[in-house]
Amino acid sequence: MPLFRPFVPYHVSAGQTKVVKFGGLLTTEFLEPPPGRCFLFRQTYKHTVEGEIPENLRRLIDSPERPKGPLLHFHQFQSEYFRVESGVMGIEVDGVHKKVYPEDGEISVKAGSVHRFYIHPDSPGEMTVYLSASDSGMDYQLDRIFFENWYGYWHDALLHDGKLNFIQYLAIQDGGDAYSVPPKWVPFRRFIGYWGSVALGRWLGGLLGYKPFFKEYTTDWDYAVAKMKGSWFQRHLVEESYSKAKPWEEQVALDQGKPLNAEYEQWTVDLTEQPLLTNEYLRPIDFKHGILRAMEHEYQFKAFHATHAVGEAGVRKQLGFILR
Repeated sequence: MPLFRPFVPYHVSAGQTKVVKFGGLLTTEFLEPPPGRCFLFRQTYKHTVEGEIPENLRRLIDSPERPKGPLLHFHQFQSEYFRVESGVMGIEVDGVHKKVYPEDGEISVKAGSVHRFYIHPDSPGEMTVYLSASDSGMDYQLDRIFFENWYGYWHDALLHDGKLNFIQYLAIQDGGDAYSVPPKWVPFRRFIGYWGSVALGRWLGGLLGYKPFFKEYTTDWDYAVAKMKGSWFQRHLVEESYSKAKPWEEQVALDQGKPLNAEYEQWTVDLTEQPLLTNEYLRPIDFKHGILRAMEHEYQFKAFHATHAVGEAGVRKQLGFILR
């Protein structure tokens, strides 16, 4: 996929409480968040998918790019919480790796900590974990809209495009208060990670047409539109006409015109009496629609010119065969 071509989704997953990606390798179930948290979901990662699956999915599962968890990142304004239900979760926080088990209860990763989590190789078959985050009240934060779009894009980009588009990735991550970081040896890596993502993903990406959210993935599209309208660089990407679209029931109610309109549309011509020909000697002569076509013939046209002084009676006599 060319660098400067905004992404278009390959599938629709909006409106699904349970979202299955990569053929079941990753399953996310959205739940009602507790007070003070802006989202809550139950997520299951698997090591592999058994049975017959599409060839491109099998290649992805057997490759080093197999989805095991998100890339290394940090959240500028939110703390994130994890609780393992089953299996073993691996987590890296500021360079320190740790295994997390169900008996460990809920753990947190504070805002600003560079981290990632993944299904640990020691996990038997699959790992299920509950994730949530603090509610920062900001437009761009970790919430259901972000995860719907990130997992939707991750799925489509890897399976159909073969890789992530750098600018599109930054645009979506910025939409969820998630920022990638440069290598450890780079000074001010968090500063560069945050402002680099904002500048390239939100500012430049917005000007080039890269959106953080897509209607195909997003359940609460009105909320996503409100988020994008808050950015000068992205508000031009928002369309408003969708809000005026009527539901199917109202469309059916509107579709109650005169029954004859559709059935006899091909017959609908002006049948009213109207003057067809006049001259300075004759007052307008009224003919029905059926005569109009006959009078278009050259013979009838000449007949009127030849008898212009005879009067209306003469005209009717000469054209009597038409008027029958």
